[in-house]
Amino acid sequence: MKSIRRRTLSALAAVVLAATVGAPAVLGAEYKLRCASIYPAPDVPMSMGKALQIWQEELNRLTGGKFAFENFYGATIGKGPEHIDLVGNRTVDVAQTFPWYTPGRFPIHGITYVLPFGPSDPMLIVKANRQLREKFPQMVEDEKKNKVLLISDPPGGVYDFRTIEDFKGEKVSLVGRYFGRWLPPGATAVVRPMHDRYELLQNGVVNIDLHPFTHFHFTKVYELVKHYVSVGLMAGFHSQILINLEAFQQMPPEIRKAVLEAGRIAEDKMALEVLPAWFKNCPAEFEKAGVQFSKFPEAEIKKWADSLEDVPSEWAAEVEAKGYPGFAIVEFWQKATSDLGFRWARKWGVKK
Repeated sequence: MKSIRRRTLSALAAVVLAATVGAPAVLGAEYKLRCASIYPAPDVPMSMGKALQIWQEELNRLTGGKFAFENFYGATIGKGPEHIDLVGNRTVDVAQTFPWYTPGRFPIHGITYVLPFGPSDPMLIVKANRQLREKFPQMVEDEKKNKVLLISDPPGGVYDFRTIEDFKGEKVSLVGRYFGRWLPPGATAVVRPMHDRYELLQNGVVNIDLHPFTHFHFTKVYELVKHYVSVGLMAGFHSQILINLEAFQQMPPEIRKAVLEAGRIAEDKMALEVLPAWFKNCPAEFEKAGVQFSKFPEAEIKKWADSLEDVPSEWAAEVEAKGYPGFAIVEFWQKATSDLGFRWARKWGVKK
């Protein structure tokens, strides 16, 4: 059986010992894959690097140990947005990253980050997401244009606000183009990547942070912010695992099948086991650090949602101009999640 081609970078030599963490070497492995992740290693509590570890373990279980992995966690060989090119040009074979970092290349991959107050149940969004990818092949087409293929789309934790005071007059650190449009009246968005949030809070640049609970933990923001307000803005997919398209196509059919099956198992395990366990343990750990918990009133969430502009409609119109079925995607996501039991605070994506 033909082995997957590997490439090495001389520039990595000095950091390999410090940055490489992974599954034990498999004696006689037929495939050797270099994997990069924007997240810390899975031994860091609540790191989404856990999803990559699960995929690797399941792949070896399914194939009888045919794979060996060399892992580079914590964005050690490139910034988050650079991971698409790292895997596309085969500097690495597999990357765990966030296509929404580069919306120009993946215009419709971040649909969950367009609709405010969406579902936060991880298994519900996994099921709806699988329907979405089957319904809209444009997602896979965009991946192939970038020489990658998504093999696992693990769900992330729910996005909540962590606040010191009321929103009015405050600055909120967040990521992405649309989250800032979701803020209550009087708040100002400060767009920064996750690794910068601690310093922003420490220096008083912001005192409100919008993050999934997992990021709140491993970035240690809880050391500075002592109020956790659960709003339930949404949960999405921000730790996608992508493989180099050429590497995938070189594999025999039974191995390609195992790669994809391991990806689905990783999605299920993150949704049904890992995230619920993390969320269950969060309050006790955060309370030890002096964090107080509160829940945003449901009636106020409805008022908040009704006060916002129909940002999903704007997004849909923008991607329609690029040739994508934007309004159909927005409508499909709301229907698919509603059919699975979610109740939306309002309807989004209304054509004008």
